[in-house]
Amino acid sequence: MSSPGLAGAVLVGTGAVLLASKGLFAKALYDLGLTHHEVAAIRAVLAVPGFCLIALIYSRRGRPQTNRFTVGNILATCGAGLLCYYLGSLANFFALTLIQANVERALLFSYPAIVVALQAILSRHLPSITTMLALVATTGGIFLVTGAADGDLSAAEWVGVGWVIFCSSTIAIYFLVSGKITNELGSAYFTAIAMTTSGGAFFIHYQWFGAGWLALPQSPEVWMTMLALVIVATVVPLLCIAEGVRRIGAQRAALISTLGPPATAWMAYELYGEILSHSQIVGTLTIIAGVAFIEINAQRGA
Repeated sequence: MSSPGLAGAVLVGTGAVLLASKGLFAKALYDLGLTHHEVAAIRAVLAVPGFCLIALIYSRRGRPQTNRFTVGNILATCGAGLLCYYLGSLANFFALTLIQANVERALLFSYPAIVVALQAILSRHLPSITTMLALVATTGGIFLVTGAADGDLSAAEWVGVGWVIFCSSTIAIYFLVSGKITNELGSAYFTAIAMTTSGGAFFIHYQWFGAGWLALPQSPEVWMTMLALVIVATVVPLLCIAEGVRRIGAQRAALISTLGPPATAWMAYELYGEILSHSQIVGTLTIIAGVAFIEINAQRGA
């Protein structure tokens, strides 16, 4: 592997592992007394400057971009940001109050399979047999990783699973929208607009549903953990992955990103003692294999 290729692989792997820590930081903040409303809102607002910085860096790469700031493009981008990074993020952080972080990460990783399913519905064209088999395998993995096969899933945990699947679906829709608009608007501006829109929505959300911005938590421990969530598990990993994809391409990056669910499982075990059952381990590996196959197949057909 060439030096730029090795550096790109390391960047993507680092980004995937750092992203995997998001749920663990969230649970630490819950233990410190914060609600999912507070964690989701403060994280989103604090992350906006970081995403704008990323947009600024990548908009100056020197590659010409066709920036068509039409009303339709702006509205679609804002809508994608609200759906995925406001409603989806809120659902995800609520789910983390109900289920283990390692289960959440494995379920969230199913979004590429949902992308394939949505594309088939919108195009009215069935995917290949091999891709359909990968979808079936991924669905089976989801069933196993929830713990449903063990027969001990509580009603609250089922609710948590449902919200994570909803979040995964919003990510899939976000990818479909971005695929249509980034060629015109530019990926840097698309991301900045979507993230700023969700940050603005969370700014209003916290004032309405939370304690309000004039009554923010005062604990230094809370703020240290929150900043770690924003920097370590949000802005830095997305920057690493974006740069890694630029160097090695989406196909290899997708394969390396499968480090995410196992990394979450390991960290959850080390920090919180969360243990996956044998069937959940099989389910996690099945999801990773199914998603990796779908990504490879999609790249070959591109």
